[in-house]
Parts: sequence; structure tokens; C-alpha cells
Amino acid sequence: MRYGNRGKSFEKMIQTSNQQYKFQNKAVVQKIPTPVKVLDINPQTGNIRSGFYEQKSTVDYMGTYQGIALAFEAKETNVETRFDLSNIKEHQYSFLKSWVASGGIGFILLQFSTLDEIYYLPFGLLEEYWEQMNNGGRKSIPYNEIAKEDYKITNDGMIVVDYLAVVDEIFLDDSEE
Repeated sequence: MRYGNRGKSFEKMIQTSNQQYKFQNKAVVQKIPTPVKVLDINPQTGNIRSGFYEQKSTVDYMGTYQGIALAFEAKETNVETRFDLSNIKEHQYSFLKSWVASGGIGFILLQFSTLDEIYYLPFGLLEEYWEQMNNGGRKSIPYNEIAKEDYKITNDGMIVVDYLAVVDEIFLDDSEE
């Protein structure tokens, strides 16, 4: 797979899940497009021939679930032993940090491609390792820190990437205590 298309099938699975959530009136979660300034369009086909990104995007997805704002980034890795923090851009981290500070739920959906596993990576864990990295520590999160049973995303039969089941367990159940 070409580098530019890495993660597209994972994003399609998430999009399918989001459509199912909406159909079930469970949540509304949208893919956020990256703002592009179009410079040239082919008049016959209407295809964009050239353009550039106007600004950095926020995160891949935003929406609401049970009245709570969600924001998350979808990432995929072929490395089986860790998740490299270089896969997260500074502006994505900063956006999630602000989102969580404002009372929203922020996280990463992370697919370990070669292991065929998907995990919910809570912002708190990302923040812990991000700060360590900025203080000269490791530049990745070990697989065993992410691969907790509570963080594992499963296919419930109807929902391909049922991340809201994990949000329920990790965030909503904890907030009711």
C-alpha cells in the first residue's frame, strides 16, 4: 500500500461504524475534512488539478454521544511492539488537549495492522507519554501499555469498530461513580 493511502481502509471501517451509530440514533460522528485551497480545476472533468492545504486540520472525527462531545484521531501502525508518537502531529495533540480540558472526550483509535487489533488510546495515556517525550524520554508508547483488555475494540456483529462500547466502559461508567 502506498504511504499516502495508509489508514484509508481503517478509516472506511470507522466511517461504516459511524453510519451505523447514526442509523441506530446512538451517536452522530463526522469525518472532518482538511481545508484545501483549490488552485486549478479541470473544466471537463471537474477534478482538482492543483491545490494546497490552507491550514492544519484539527482531528479526523468529531461528534456527540449521549450529550458529550467526542473528538478523535484514527491512526494505524505496522509496528507490533509500540506506537510511535511521531504519528501524532503537534497540532493534533494540542487540539485533543484543549478538547479534553473543555470537558469533551478525546482519544486515538489505533489499529495495529499486522496484529489485526484495534485499541482505544485514552488522551490521558497519550498525554503521559507525550510529556515524557518532551522531557527527553521515550518517543513511543509500548504495545503492552495500549493492549489492555479494557481498551480493545471489538466487532459486535453490527458495528465493525465498536469504539463507543469502550467509551461507555472507560469514560461514562467511571464518571458515574
